[in-house]
Amino acid sequence: MSAVELSSPSSSRVAPFLQGLLRDPIVWLIAIIFVVGALTSEYYLTALNLENLMRNIAVIGLLSLGMTVVLLTGRIDLSVAALMIFSIIVGVVVMAELGPMLGSRWLVRGNTYAGPIVPVILIALATGIVAGAINGIGVAYFKVTSFIMTLVSLTALRGFNYVLTNGHPYYLKAPFYGWIGDSKIFGMPVSFLIFLAVLLALIAFVNGTVRGARFYAIGGNEKAALYAGIKTQRYVLLAYVISGLCAAIAGIVFTARLKSVDAPLAAGYELTAIAIAVIGGTALSGGFGSPWRTLLGSVAFAAGLNLLAIWGVGTWYQNLAIGIALIASVGLSKMSRKKTHP
Repeated sequence: MSAVELSSPSSSRVAPFLQGLLRDPIVWLIAIIFVVGALTSEYYLTALNLENLMRNIAVIGLLSLGMTVVLLTGRIDLSVAALMIFSIIVGVVVMAELGPMLGSRWLVRGNTYAGPIVPVILIALATGIVAGAINGIGVAYFKVTSFIMTLVSLTALRGFNYVLTNGHPYYLKAPFYGWIGDSKIFGMPVSFLIFLAVLLALIAFVNGTVRGARFYAIGGNEKAALYAGIKTQRYVLLAYVISGLCAAIAGIVFTARLKSVDAPLAAGYELTAIAIAVIGGTALSGGFGSPWRTLLGSVAFAAGLNLLAIWGVGTWYQNLAIGIALIASVGLSKMSRKKTHP
């Protein structure tokens, strides 16, 4: 029996994938960061630092996944960071108000929420979906430019965060929430496993279904997609709903780690989400990118910032590095697409 006959269809698909992976510049960038980290710091590859790295990837990765889906349609979502905090605040405030009605006092001394946390999580997820839908309706049906619509949402949600908290943080005291923020399964943080679950779900939907392929069609040529019979407004709305849901999940993971939620938290994370999506190869103009590559962008981004922090580089210079990386990645992605589609 020949070697050709022995080879399975799955192995024939895996080999080109691995070859493409090894030719990918972002994979080499990740490898360089880890090698430099290992050579310059004895702490970089320790179990504790790698756990912290995975927890950081979970938060920014979830935001970036939602941003990726919106960018695929040729739109943008600037409200994700404000929404991730707003969704948790709404959950806590609603449950704190319901407590006395049910004969319980869940907001105790010191602004500490000590009530059931699962309803808070469910309310937060619903809030993310509703807020994303409002953005989607404004952009898709009322034809408000996505930049303006989500910038207004960003401002409004930041304002609501301060109004609902009166400028004071809420402390979240719940064993299950602590489990999400601190526990590990098979050596990996629970938060990172949540991120991987969302990633796999989006890969299956966006890259594995006809409906998911329509995001690419809309971002590539919306008029052609419309003439082809695709109900573009519905899919733009769906993209923003997915972004809102991912933001809410990111908020759960983020605040579970901090055991608190405060209005000023996550300021600027929307720019980080855009940077990661673009570093991963998602086009700002739409129609090009994938959740899988957003994973690579998240790892490269988090690993790079983690290395700068270990070196003692200040936050201002880290922000400068983010800006340089974003500009460079936009330029390189445009050059690569011109070579592929001259």
